[in-house]
Parts: sequence; C-alpha cells; structure tokens
Amino acid sequence: MYQDIPTLPDRAQSYTKISKIHVLIVGAAGRTGRVISDVILQESSKFHLSILVRDASLNKPIVKELIGAGAEVRIGDISDDVERLELCLEDVDVLISLAPVLVDQKPLFLAAKRAGVGRVVPSDFGSTAPKGVSIMHDAKYEIQDYIKELGLAHTFIEVGTWLYVMLPPLHSAKDTLLTLKSHPAYTTQRTIYSTISTIAQLVPRIIADPRTLNQTVVAHDGEITLNEAWKIAEKVTGEDFSDYYEIPDEELEKGSQQTQNMLKRFVSDFLRSLFVRGDNTLEKAEAMGRLDARKLYEDVPYANVEEEVKQHYASGFVSLDIGPPDSIILDVFKKAE
Repeated sequence: MYQDIPTLPDRAQSYTKISKIHVLIVGAAGRTGRVISDVILQESSKFHLSILVRDASLNKPIVKELIGAGAEVRIGDISDDVERLELCLEDVDVLISLAPVLVDQKPLFLAAKRAGVGRVVPSDFGSTAPKGVSIMHDAKYEIQDYIKELGLAHTFIEVGTWLYVMLPPLHSAKDTLLTLKSHPAYTTQRTIYSTISTIAQLVPRIIADPRTLNQTVVAHDGEITLNEAWKIAEKVTGEDFSDYYEIPDEELEKGSQQTQNMLKRFVSDFLRSLFVRGDNTLEKAEAMGRLDARKLYEDVPYANVEEEVKQHYASGFVSLDIGPPDSIILDVFKKAE
C-alpha cells in the first residue's frame, strides 16, 4: 500500500526544492504537531513539509491523513543512531522537534548539525521560567545549551501555558495528577497562556522570520488568571468548582522537594512557577530577552477564550495518554486526614 511513499534512497527524485522552506517535524502526529503540520501543508506555496515516521506507524490514520495532504514521509525514529538521522535530515531547512522533553534529543541535533540544517526548534512549547525553578525547565535548558554549543542556528519557542491545562476537570472525572481537582492558592496571579489554534498560526510565521533566528520567542494569546479561566469553565459547563481543594504553598513545596514520584514533582514545580513565583508573565519574559510574537505579528487574531473552553469540554479530551501507573498518577494533593 505504501510502495509510492518516498524512502531515503529515492527521495531526491520525489522532491525538487523551488525556493520553498523545507520543514521536517518530529512528532507530527501529536496534538501540537498535527495542527502545526496542517497549517504548514496549507501554505504549500511557501513550505514543503516532511515528517519523521517510524515504519511501524505508517498505517496509523493520522499519518495517512498527513500523507494525503501532501507531507513527505522520511522513515526513522528519534532513537535512531546519528548516521541514520543525518540521512533523514538531508535538504531540510528547518527542523521542529515535538518529542517529549525527557526524550534524548541530542543525537537528533547532532545529526542536524552534520546535515547542515538551517534552523532547529527543539521541544519546548511550555511556560517561561529561569533556570533552577523546575527540573522540566532545566531539561529544556540543557538541550538549548547543547544546540548553542553545536553552533546550530535556532529558534526557541515558548507558549506560556496551554489554556486547556489550566481548566478544571469535570466532577465526573477521576482526580489524578493530570486532571487535578485542586488548585494553588494564588488564583489571581496573571500568567501567559496559549491555545493550540493560535500556536498553529504563529509557528509558521516564526520559523520563516529572520528576526527570530537565534532568539527565544513567546507565542501566546495574552495573560489570564486561574480564577478567570475557572469562571469561564463554570459558565460553559454549568458546574461549580469551588469545592475543589486549595493546595497550600507548603504542600507544593514538599511536592517539589520529593524524589519518589517525579510526575508529582513536575506538577508541583509547574504550579509553583506559574502561580506562587509568578515566573510566566510577559513582563518577566521580555526582561529575560524573549521576543513577543504578538508584537512581531500583530495581524494574527487572538483566540476567543470562551469558544476554546467550549471546544475543550465538548471534545472530552483527558490528558492521560502517557500511561503512568495508578500508584503514580493517583498521588494527588489532598487534605490531611
């Protein structure tokens, strides 16, 4: 069925580069990767899209859809050796990695250096914070430092925090670390937020812009408080979330210090950074030298927050796709017995 898919030996005949930006996405089948891929495919006069796909994933419906829309397939995996990855990256202008942050991306970027990739975008797409605040952020900074050591041209993209992550789960949902029926005490701390639809519009602009080369860019929809987001959630769902547990600062601090449950540590670090420390604001991002995508691309419309919230709850989306065991995921913040 896939005999016509270009493989590494014959891809030179399958794609003739005519002043288009050749983008290769690792993780194109994921939630963020899919919407970015769709927009890049729609701008076929400007971009040519390749996607890195494992041989075992070729028959997945989402991969078939991307192929049908015009994506070129390059068979490979981020865990492949550098030599194989280098072949996969031939003729690529921009590499976007949307691999999970804790997956080792160093071989991928070493291969990009050897293949002469013009610009790389590592997996970040998260909130703004300085070094030393969370181990998740520090893992991102480690990759960024490695890219700089290699001398790779790059753009680092931060998105604040995803709006859907800030929304409370319905009462009918299970209380887990990924669907918390709890919140930090500081519900009025403003924080940068983003929606998937807006990021899909901004990323193609960012990766084609010479002003963003070797810069960190914050792509966002503005700032919002947890209280504002939850009020919209209550309006949309008709539920009252005031009974959800308010997590004391000391409990978040304890979660950040423990080493038994690393997922709980990630969540604790994240909540402390956003709502206790207040790291993720436009003022602090600009003070750290970030470029504001909204100032670069003023014509891109802002998302309608209420419509985004409606779509979130209508989709039934629950962020439980990483498959941790119950002993980890059910270790939530709770009142002392």
